[in-house]
Amino acid sequence: MAGRWVIATRLSHPMQPLISTAGDAQKSARFFVRALDDYDKGLKEFPDSLDLAYNNNTGQVLTSLAEVISEGPLEQTGVSIADPLHLYQEALEFFQSCLSLQEYQLTQAEAEANASARGSMDVEQRDAGVGEGNSSVPNRQASSDEDRWATIVEPVTRNTLLDSLLAQVETLTSVCGLLSARGTDDPGWVEQYYQSLLHERIMLAVKETGRYHEFTLTTAKFRCALAEAGFSTARLDISTYEREIVAAYEDLVDSPIDAEALCDRADAELAFHANIRKSLQRGPIGTMQESGAASNVIRWKHLTRALDSLTAASKLPSAKNLPRIHLRRGDCEMHRRSLGSTPLAYDIAVKSTPTLLKNAEIFYRGAAKLANVEAAHEEEVEASTKEAVVAGLLGSLSMLQVKADDGKVRVQEIVGDMVEEGLLSMDDLQRLII
Repeated sequence: MAGRWVIATRLSHPMQPLISTAGDAQKSARFFVRALDDYDKGLKEFPDSLDLAYNNNTGQVLTSLAEVISEGPLEQTGVSIADPLHLYQEALEFFQSCLSLQEYQLTQAEAEANASARGSMDVEQRDAGVGEGNSSVPNRQASSDEDRWATIVEPVTRNTLLDSLLAQVETLTSVCGLLSARGTDDPGWVEQYYQSLLHERIMLAVKETGRYHEFTLTTAKFRCALAEAGFSTARLDISTYEREIVAAYEDLVDSPIDAEALCDRADAELAFHANIRKSLQRGPIGTMQESGAASNVIRWKHLTRALDSLTAASKLPSAKNLPRIHLRRGDCEMHRRSLGSTPLAYDIAVKSTPTLLKNAEIFYRGAAKLANVEAAHEEEVEASTKEAVVAGLLGSLSMLQVKADDGKVRVQEIVGDMVEEGLLSMDDLQRLII
C-alpha cells in the first residue's frame, strides 16, 4: 500500500512547475505545497514506510518551493509563506536522511554480495525461501486488485549515493544565492556543512564512479556562489572573491568542448561584475577606498572574460539555448558600455561605445532570429525589445515605437529590468522617450 501511495503521489502532481514561465510563481508555489501535503499524508498513513520516510524527491520539492518563494512576493498564492531558508534547511535534512539510508542499504547489499560470492549457505537458503514465497504470488494477485500494486525498489549503487550528495551541493548553492540577496546572514555554516558532511563522501564516490566532470562542474558553481555570499555580506574582500571565481573554473575551461562549463563561468563573471556594482552603490568596500574608478579595470576584465566564454560556447554543437547565449553576449557589451558612463567614465569604454552598441545590436538581433525559429517566445520578445532599445540609442527610435505599439507593458518591463541591471542609465532613458 505504501508503494501504491508513492506511485499515486508522483503521478498526481507531475513536475510542471519546473518548466513553467517566470510568471507562474504563484501556481508553482501552490503545486509544491500540494505535493508536500501528499507526502505528509502518506507518512501519517504509512509511518513505517522507508520509501516514504526517506524519499529523495521530497528534498527536491522543498528546494524548488524555496526557490519560488525567493523570487518574489507570493501574497496571492493562497498558501502560508514560509522562510525560504527554513525550507532549504529542511530539504538538506531530507537529503541527509535519504543518504544515510542509501549508505546503509548499499553496505548491506555489498555484504550480501560478498557472502554470496563465498557460497554462503545462509544466503542460498534465504534466496530459496524468497523463491518459494514468490511461487504463491500469482494466486494472491488474482485474488484482489489491491495485491496488484507493488513497491519497486531500485538497487542502491555508488552512483545513487553521488546523486544524493550532488543534490545537496546544488541546494547549498541555492542557499548561497538567498544569503547573497539578503546580504546579512553569515554563510559560514554553509561551508562548514559542505566540509563536514559532504566533501569526503563526495570525493570517495567520485573516485569510485569516475564522474569527475560532473563533480567539478557542480562544485565550481557552489564555490562561486559561496564566494558571492561572502562578498555580499562583507566577509570577503574583492581580491579573495576574484581569486575564488577564477580558481573555480580553471580546470573546466581548459576543455574547449564544454559549453555548459563556459556558460556557467560566464554567469559567475557577470555576477562578479554585478556584485561590485552593487557594492559601489552602497559605498566603498575593502581596499576600494579611492573611488569606484578603481573597479573599472577589474570589471572590464571580467566582462570580457564572460563575453569570450559565451562566444566560445555559442560555437559548440553541445550548446543549449543559443538564443539565451546570444542575449547574454549582448548584455555583456551593454555592461561594458556602461563603464563609460559618468561620473566614473572608463576611457576604453568611452572610446568603444559606438562599437559596443553595434555589437550588442547584432547579438540581440541574432538571438531574436534564433528564438523565432525555435519558437522560444519569451527569448524572442526580450531579444527583439533589447535590439530596438539599442537601435534607439544609435539614433533610430522607429523599431522601439513599433515594439511599444505591439506591447507597451512588456516593453516597459524589459526596459525597467535593463535599468535595474545597469544595462541602461537614466540618461539613456531620456534619449529613448518616444
